[in-house]
Amino acid sequence: MQCTELLLPGRSWQAFAKSRRLLLRRALAGRPLWLRHGCPAPAEFSSGVGGWTTRVPRLSIQAAGLAAEAPPAQDSADIGAIGRLGGLATGAFQRIPMVPPADEHLASALRRARRVGGNTKLRNEAARARNRAARQMDELTRAISAPLGAIAKGFPSPARLHPFEAALLELTIGAAAYERRLARVDTLRRSTVEVSKAYAARAARAGGKREADALAEEGLAAVQALYQKGASAVDGLKLMAQALRRLPVVEPLVPTVALVGAPNVGKSSLVQALSSGLPEVCDYPFTTRSIQMGHFFVDGRRHQVTDTPGLLARRDAERNAMERLTLACLAHLPTRVLFVMDLTAECGTSVADQWRIRSELRARFPDKPWVDVLSKADLLQPVYDAAAAPGDAWAEGEPPPARARGRGEGIRR
Repeated sequence: MQCTELLLPGRSWQAFAKSRRLLLRRALAGRPLWLRHGCPAPAEFSSGVGGWTTRVPRLSIQAAGLAAEAPPAQDSADIGAIGRLGGLATGAFQRIPMVPPADEHLASALRRARRVGGNTKLRNEAARARNRAARQMDELTRAISAPLGAIAKGFPSPARLHPFEAALLELTIGAAAYERRLARVDTLRRSTVEVSKAYAARAARAGGKREADALAEEGLAAVQALYQKGASAVDGLKLMAQALRRLPVVEPLVPTVALVGAPNVGKSSLVQALSSGLPEVCDYPFTTRSIQMGHFFVDGRRHQVTDTPGLLARRDAERNAMERLTLACLAHLPTRVLFVMDLTAECGTSVADQWRIRSELRARFPDKPWVDVLSKADLLQPVYDAAAAPGDAWAEGEPPPARARGRGEGIRR
């Protein structure tokens, strides 16, 4: 009997309801299930038909639903890489909640508060006014505090991020700036709660209807002014959420190929030709300023390809944030490397410097599968012709013949 094998990096386990067990069993179509849990030390769970447990990894439904056939077995390098990742799933930034504009959020909260009336069972007009004022302030507190609290909790903690996404956060926004923006929103939330509660308490002790109504209007105006003063925190959080959701999502369990090389060697053009990715292609260095993703299928199996920012031949301390993104991709993801070289040197980086970059990466990541790719080969045709011509071979150390000089000077096939 065919067996479905699933490799799951998730660290958490959760109860599995009976209805979901039935869905999982139906998705497996009667095949036994073999789950391999990848972290921190590989643990295995197997089940034959009918031999179900009430605790299975949380990703099993999704994985089993996609597995019409048993996926190819992962090699030991992949399993080891997944184990080193600490079992953290990617895609945390795409699950960040939507942040409303500050003015729209405030206007909605004020409308909800003003619609609140007093308790109609209270016959005393002053008591009903006090009740209405207190309830309006309470409703304003809920309308402002609850959404802001839920939004702030929806942003992942940097400590719980996948290492690659933690590196993306640090190199795009900065972990410290990320924490500061969330803290500013939380400070605004707590400040509005304190002011609203203070006015609600004062309104509950009002001496009459006129005083209660006045305190209600004063409280609404005070909270509105306080929120407007801190509105930049909410709008800044909205912009940060938009930037984070645009960051690439790389699935560690999907075979991944990283195109690496110096700037302007043709990596983006290769991504366009090989996959669904549509990175920007321009004739100047550092066109790619972030990790760009594409996908392609081989024998029905999905693969990922990443277009990385170009690297220069220099020390890590001198590298910019774009170059560090490329190194983070190689360091934290189980990628295969396609190293792209431009032997014409039209990219602006000499062949010698490109080779130094290659040597550095090979020494830094010795266990990664590696393929070298030579781009712009058509521009080297005169050099190839000169090298292949009979009687034109030149001795070591001598300059190439005149017709071989130019873009590919000194390069032999």
